[in-house]
Amino acid sequence: MPLSRRSVLQGAVVSAAALAFPSRADDLAPVYAEIKRRHDETVKRIQQWIATPAIAAESLNSEEGVQQFIELLKDAGFQSAARVPTDGKPGVFALLDAGAPRTLGLYFMYDVKQFDPREWTSPPLEG
Repeated sequence: MPLSRRSVLQGAVVSAAALAFPSRADDLAPVYAEIKRRHDETVKRIQQWIATPAIAAESLNSEEGVQQFIELLKDAGFQSAARVPTDGKPGVFALLDAGAPRTLGLYFMYDVKQFDPREWTSPPLEG
């Protein structure tokens, strides 16, 4: 049975409400080093994602957007990422279990707003 968009959103909100972020600054040094090391590679992936005009309001490339988002999640190390049918556009549910004592829930859009290239000073799909 397909989930409603409301159910997906409610699940994301409930998950996000359970968050707390205790951490010490010295614990983050390896994280910052990894961010720096992967910067260029990450920018390239984001540019490739931006180049796919998945525009839900126009029913344009929704499936392509979903599949590309799933691949990005898997490349990022998520153990699972799957298309979730809804009564509207499909959603994506993914799991990244890092063995942490707390859970983080995210809600993220895989599509973009409609655009008129004439209103841009640079090509909008080139990131």
